[in-house]
Amino acid sequence: MKTTIFPLLFVTAFIQISLSKKKDSFGVREFLDKEKKKFTAPCPKKITSSSINRLRWTAETDQAISCILVALDAKENDGFQWSALGTLYQRKGQTSQAVSCFKHASKLSGKVSPFVTSWDFIGPFVIGKMELDGDPLEPFGGVFEVSKKRNNKNIKFFSELVPGGEIKWKSFKQSVAGETIKISPQVNWNDLVNSLSSIGITEWQGWVVGEFAVNEKDQLVVFQCLDVHTFYIDGRPMTGDVYRRDVFWTTTHLSQGVHTIYIRLRSKVSATFKCSIKIPESSLEILPSHFLPDLVNGHLFGKHVAVPMTNNHHSKWVRVSKVSVTDQSEGHVLRSHLLHPVNIAPGQTVSVLFSLETADNGIVLTRCTTLNVILSITTSMGTIPFKVNLRCRKPGESFLFTFLDHDGSVQHAAAIAPISGCGGAACPTLLTLHGTTVPPQNQADSYKVMRNGEYVFGIPHGWLLAPTRHGAHNWEGPGSLTAIAALDRLVSLTQSCEWITEKADNSRVLFAGHSMGGHGAWHLATHFPDRALGLLSLAGWIKKEEYGDSNLFFRHDLATSHVDPATKSVMEACIAENDADRHVTNLQDIPVFARIGANDRTVHPFFMRRMYRLLSEIQVMINYTELPDKEHWWWDTWETNDGGVVNDRQLREFTDSITQTDASCDSEGCDRAKDNKYTLKREEKFIYTCYNPALGEGLNGLQIIQQRAPLRLSTIEGFTKNDQFWLKTTNVRSFLMMEPKIRRMEWKNKVLKIDDTVVDIQDTNKFETDGVLFCNKKGDWVQCDVEGRKATTYGPARRVAERPFVIVIDMDSEYGVEIQSLAVYIANLFFLTSDTFAPIVRLSDVTDKTIDESNLIILSLLPTILGALELLPDLTSTDSVIKLGDCKFAEPRSGLMTLAPHKTQKDGLVMFLSANSIEGLRDVVSLATPTIPPMTRSPFSNLLPDYVVTGPDFGWKGPGGFLCAGFWGNHWEYRPDLSSCVCHS
Repeated sequence: MKTTIFPLLFVTAFIQISLSKKKDSFGVREFLDKEKKKFTAPCPKKITSSSINRLRWTAETDQAISCILVALDAKENDGFQWSALGTLYQRKGQTSQAVSCFKHASKLSGKVSPFVTSWDFIGPFVIGKMELDGDPLEPFGGVFEVSKKRNNKNIKFFSELVPGGEIKWKSFKQSVAGETIKISPQVNWNDLVNSLSSIGITEWQGWVVGEFAVNEKDQLVVFQCLDVHTFYIDGRPMTGDVYRRDVFWTTTHLSQGVHTIYIRLRSKVSATFKCSIKIPESSLEILPSHFLPDLVNGHLFGKHVAVPMTNNHHSKWVRVSKVSVTDQSEGHVLRSHLLHPVNIAPGQTVSVLFSLETADNGIVLTRCTTLNVILSITTSMGTIPFKVNLRCRKPGESFLFTFLDHDGSVQHAAAIAPISGCGGAACPTLLTLHGTTVPPQNQADSYKVMRNGEYVFGIPHGWLLAPTRHGAHNWEGPGSLTAIAALDRLVSLTQSCEWITEKADNSRVLFAGHSMGGHGAWHLATHFPDRALGLLSLAGWIKKEEYGDSNLFFRHDLATSHVDPATKSVMEACIAENDADRHVTNLQDIPVFARIGANDRTVHPFFMRRMYRLLSEIQVMINYTELPDKEHWWWDTWETNDGGVVNDRQLREFTDSITQTDASCDSEGCDRAKDNKYTLKREEKFIYTCYNPALGEGLNGLQIIQQRAPLRLSTIEGFTKNDQFWLKTTNVRSFLMMEPKIRRMEWKNKVLKIDDTVVDIQDTNKFETDGVLFCNKKGDWVQCDVEGRKATTYGPARRVAERPFVIVIDMDSEYGVEIQSLAVYIANLFFLTSDTFAPIVRLSDVTDKTIDESNLIILSLLPTILGALELLPDLTSTDSVIKLGDCKFAEPRSGLMTLAPHKTQKDGLVMFLSANSIEGLRDVVSLATPTIPPMTRSPFSNLLPDYVVTGPDFGWKGPGGFLCAGFWGNHWEYRPDLSSCVCHS
């Protein structure tokens, strides 16, 4: 047996060695010697990576090859230089040499470089604090061009942040994969802060550029760049992970050769980032579920689930058609239902939305324990299993529930049931908004107090609700709508669950919050005052643009040297609705409690003092307190475990006085148990203030539907005496009058005069149901039906994403592939910045159902959208010219972003992103790019009006490069008074 085995082993080893030699037949030394004879161009005396790169980037191909061959002669195991050499041979069309170089590079470095070994940085440049500003490299050709000369020591750029005003490229080395790169510009920040009296000046921008190699043909490569919102691969925009959630990667398909990463850094004092590169393990990946509903005492409370899925394939769309429950650890059988079949574009990450349900009155478990559920997702690329674990929460504990939000996404909130009963009626709701980075369950659980050695959570006579929305919404825009959606959904869930005895009421709300949530409480109460039983703002700031150095409005921006004042006014009108101090008159009849620590320097008491002054000036009942020796947050106010910053004795007393009700209630609600120091007397006059009727529900049953000049200040002043009521309007074209559910006005029993018109109300029953609509026609107020644009279709641009929407792309043009990648970039931005459901649909796949059920964001070059613009009477275009009124924009890099009416939905919107060139379309898409780290907003969510026309200088001048920006009129017409440009229709 021994004599048999030994020869066999010897022969096997010989065959393996022979095969290995045959496979590794590339002779490095022979190749280098042979090629050096062909390429004899002179090289610098000292050959370095920098000198070689300079030759490569300036297209000195033969000389670059010659120098790389010499460098490899000294260091033949440099994998990146072999890749660079292969790329140069490709450039010359010498395929066989290129193949040999890439094979050897792959052996040394793998299919793709594991990391960038050297980053080149140019900066710091000044930048503004808003979402939009110019790029200081654009006047010199843009980063994609100027970076080709970054190893030229004579190249300089210009920045007011450094002595002498000149800066040059600097290099930063990376030694291992996964290393965090830190860039700290050598700037005397203290001198700038003191001299300019501005902390905001410490914010800067710059570019970092690095190279990596792909050594095999046609590779799928995935990237993860942390702490940045956007990066570019060879000029293609890709979504970064600015919030460092660490599970999201972005895919692209790359050819063999050296490729470049460009990152436009934005930071304060110093910047850190980390970029990772790898080959994806699979073409389709399921990521951990964001939001799962809890089981409440064994019952399913909220049924919606969102599971993110990434399509890593470079060209195939993936169809998701079914979600099934295949197994569960115990309990009543769950079944699942896919909410929307979805096509996932190449490179896109999107949430698959489905529901979990049971037929047994919501009960799943007879004992409270964790439930393990195995599900599978059926796709066009096969079926993929995944697992979710559902917690079970006991009575008295906070729990999480999920719901469909205003934009069709699945979101979650925390809640705690009332500690005591609500007198047989629906319970009022304490809506509490969290501060920055605070999870919703932590916010809910902060409402606790120690009694008899145990914590008691919640409030006695009402539901406690703590909503959330990922991202820098500041409880404005999508955040405020998510909070109201969570409130409404809590009501519908408690009403539908027979096992819940205490139902929630969304018409009687105590708005509360701390820090950012304190601002949110101001914001929601001023926009939904007819729901407000009271307002409790703790350490709340007033507006983001004046809070510290955040979002300073045109202070240090590059654009300030170029932007027209009219453009500034249009942009400021986009955010006026978020300023709490502008809307204080809407709190006239609402008890307000405001408090802050006297030593708080996170949110200085200045902001609360200002609101105290403003509210006192109009005689709103406000209890304002600055607690001595307290900072921004504390757990113990006067005693250990007494409820602390949000729930101590003082706050519990206010909450109880607002929410406690009598045992007897009727269909119109419940009376307060007794008068107390927070009980208000109704004033004989009020002022309803509104800057944008698209947000909110009005005051005292009055809601503005149309303004004469959209997005300008509108007011309705009311004066009452006995059975007479006078209304005086400013900038109001139509408004709705209803009977509010709390603080009833008894409109039907009064004689009504609007401005100079005595109004005869014919159908008084409408006050209790749909309301009565009044319009001003030729100076007289009459009952009417609204014509044209109204509150539900007012801008600004972000409104298109405040309902379910789809992104529609035109794939038929020669730029179809790039348009698809731009759409994926926008969709991934929506997902990563705010967990928004943003499906992409090809124009050829659009159905009537797609259009009828969704708002639309349409990406296309100009010829494709000509017919779609027919509903905008003053906007026309040809292949190369955009015409607005009498203004023509024919520059070769002109782009258009505009809202338009939806053809089939009376309350729907369409956003067009278009241009007369692909370069112009890239500019328009960049309007979606959020730029403020680390709290990055959702795309299009801040300073963009109804329409913007970008010009060839937009990249350089930011908003100063807007050729025109403004708002459409009530019939979607162009109006000079609402526009930044001088056009006459």
